[in-house]
Amino acid sequence: MRLELRWSEVDELVAGSPTRLAGKRLAVDLDALRTLLAGDARLTGLRLDLVHPGERCRVGRVFDVVAPRARLEGEDFPGVLGGVARAGDGATLALAGVAVVATDQQTDSVGTLAVIDMAGPNAALSAFGATHNLVISAWPAPGTERPDYLAAVRLAALKAAVALARAAREAEPDRVEVLALPPSPRVPVELAHLPRVAYVFQIHSHQRPTGLDEGILYGDPVRRMLPTIVHPNEVLDGAVLRGFMGRSVTTWATQNHPVIRALYARHGRALWFAGVVVTVAQATEPERVRSALLTAGLVAHALGADGAVFTKIGGGAPHVDMAQAAAQCEALGVRTTLLVEDMSTDGSAEGMLLFDFPGVDALVNVGSSHEPLTLPPMDRVVGADDLAPRLLGESRATYGTLCGAIEQVGATRIMAEVR
Repeated sequence: MRLELRWSEVDELVAGSPTRLAGKRLAVDLDALRTLLAGDARLTGLRLDLVHPGERCRVGRVFDVVAPRARLEGEDFPGVLGGVARAGDGATLALAGVAVVATDQQTDSVGTLAVIDMAGPNAALSAFGATHNLVISAWPAPGTERPDYLAAVRLAALKAAVALARAAREAEPDRVEVLALPPSPRVPVELAHLPRVAYVFQIHSHQRPTGLDEGILYGDPVRRMLPTIVHPNEVLDGAVLRGFMGRSVTTWATQNHPVIRALYARHGRALWFAGVVVTVAQATEPERVRSALLTAGLVAHALGADGAVFTKIGGGAPHVDMAQAAAQCEALGVRTTLLVEDMSTDGSAEGMLLFDFPGVDALVNVGSSHEPLTLPPMDRVVGADDLAPRLLGESRATYGTLCGAIEQVGATRIMAEVR
């Protein structure tokens, strides 16, 4: 499988007609885009805003962030936006320096809001403080249930991401990134000495059951999913989307997956990238044990891995799923490394006790959502106008409030330290 990401750099985002990429300047026809997105009967009162790095602006009610991508041929975000078709092979247009931010206008509590700061000290803690952002604010039509509303908001964000990326169709890309990985068993003789490393990607937690329209893997709500092998290119090319749970993960981070990219960067030199196993955190102990056994079998026997990197998604219970699967891998002779968000709420290390399994002793800390953070004053609020009096001033929050500060897939610039 061979994926070409045709990257175009954007350092200026402006309103203009038609939507067009000229050099590094992207003009967006906001009226045409608003018309495209407003056709969903579940939404009403849709608004689009542009915000920029360095602007004293705070984006509120952040639901998800999507990277602008569009396939040259085939389906975009297959199974959700387009029909079910294989992702990860062929050519995809990609914009760097731009993001689509979807907001959740059904969220009222300031304490549960996710925000993005475009200026000040917090801007450096999130990738989205450095991107030019198209912010979508859409309100639910009367009678729209929450799952339907969130599905509509996500669909709008995906459509906008594709529309922006298609502006680069006629442009010469600034660079072309080629991602190719041969079938797992086909290791050249001269590279057979390299350790084979797999990645185990937990893509949802059944702590919160999915809705029918909550497509996560090729549009499937993964309600009964067992551990499954996928090609890493499929993850990078839109086959996996964030669900509606919204804890410390964005679709943008999945599209630019740091673990997959790190393994690709070392492939054929320091290691052999054996492949990806996607899993879900289960709701019951029998399901959890079954998933752990199947995961370890795929990693050790199907992919033939010597080592595996794990990440999880969501709260404390998914810790246990990940740890049990890692312990089963260790029992089969596969060495494991786990990326962990510290879930302690009191500054202690008790959240790490969920990993009290023999051999599971290589843990990478990606920070703590519960650590306190100060939100400095801003001049403008987007996505939460009615909360502007509270969001404009200085306030106390946590790192979990700052969208992108802690991404459980490893796209984070901080770590937690217990003293």
